[in-house]
Amino acid sequence: MSNSIIALQGTATVTLTAGQSIALNSPTETTVFEQVGFPNYPSQDDLESTFTGYEVLGPYASGATLVVNAGAAEVAYQVGIAPVVFGSNYQATPTTQNSAATLTTAKVMSGLITTTQTTGATIAVLLPNGADMELAAQFDVGDYFDWVLVNLSTGSNTVTITNASSGNNINGNAVVAVTSSARFRTYKTATNTFATYRIA
Repeated sequence: MSNSIIALQGTATVTLTAGQSIALNSPTETTVFEQVGFPNYPSQDDLESTFTGYEVLGPYASGATLVVNAGAAEVAYQVGIAPVVFGSNYQATPTTQNSAATLTTAKVMSGLITTTQTTGATIAVLLPNGADMELAAQFDVGDYFDWVLVNLSTGSNTVTITNASSGNNINGNAVVAVTSSARFRTYKTATNTFATYRIA
């Protein structure tokens, strides 16, 4: 997946639509301003964040226009419903999925999901559908990301990854046994269409 890049000492104006967030990564101090304005007045830039490292801003319920000012190094960023700057070696707090449900894009994009379920049987966990994945980040055809599901359950409490309602099918062994983990790769094959493979 291609991150958007702002060159060192550069500036970019990024427009987010309703519900979107922005993920940014830079090894040096970076400032982000939000453009605000009122009728018949010039727009103003309000300081939104000053950070070094990894930062996620949003979601913005009504959208936003942000001005990102890079410092002494380039800034990589992604925009979407669940954006992740790829190649940043950053792991957010692992998410959890302890019951049968559809995984959200935010969960799979977080990279690490744990489950501790106690039904005494296998639960089915559906992949997020292709249209939702399309909104999650800036995917080109062929772009991919890897994610891991760790089953912390014991006994007979396995987890089966199943096909999304549309646009995202599982390939390979979909069962994650108790006290084990499985690595998956999800990639974009066409507009609103993704495929997920078990790779380990």
